[in-house]
Amino acid sequence: MQKYLTIIKITWQRALTYRFSVFSYRMGEMIENLVLILMWSVVYANGQQSIKGYDFNEMITYVLMGNLINVIVRNWLYNVVANDIKNGTLSQFLVKPIEYFRYIIVREIGRISFAFVIFVATNLTLILLFYKIFYLNDDILDLLVIFLIIIFAFIFELLLSYLIGLIAFWIDEVDGVFLTIDRIKKFFSGGYFPITLLPVVFVKISFLLPFAYSYFIPTQIYLKKMDLMTGVKGIGVQLVWIML
Repeated sequence: MQKYLTIIKITWQRALTYRFSVFSYRMGEMIENLVLILMWSVVYANGQQSIKGYDFNEMITYVLMGNLINVIVRNWLYNVVANDIKNGTLSQFLVKPIEYFRYIIVREIGRISFAFVIFVATNLTLILLFYKIFYLNDDILDLLVIFLIIIFAFIFELLLSYLIGLIAFWIDEVDGVFLTIDRIKKFFSGGYFPITLLPVVFVKISFLLPFAYSYFIPTQIYLKKMDLMTGVKGIGVQLVWIML
């Protein structure tokens, strides 16, 4: 256990060395969130009271809550794995007393935990700025199911990113593969807009894929637009994808 804590500590020290990179990246994301809020404000300012069952307050809550969840579950493990393969660093682990997969996962958790503190702080700042229109759900059961969905979404995202990184054994750059999957993931997760705005067939497909559980579904439960049983069934879908 001590060696894992050491890995996390070293990762935090490395991140603190380049903290401006974390700050500048986060500022860009905050601006992106503000642009989304501005866009929906303009849409609803044209006299729209409700869009597919979402009033203005619910749509802003969807954007803020969804991005907060997305911050928690995402990672860039693929890039670390790909670089280790290309630079030959991975081969060093053949003679080290720790398995590469275990090491890289612990290291990524350490990196994410550092970024998580900053990202959540800035997201909560945005939520506080719009607290008058932010929908507050304090139902314990809802929050418990959302918590479980987020945990399994985090595990799935780590494993998917690791697999994408391993593609570097066969191709020179994996960024293209990651960005392609990331765009598909963002579409089916409801990252651009609630997927209920799309035809029913897309909604049904997204419920069978793992991506909606990192944005749309936990947000829907938070807004009480989805019953808990659907969320519990979704956890089963997540477990199947994690095992696959």
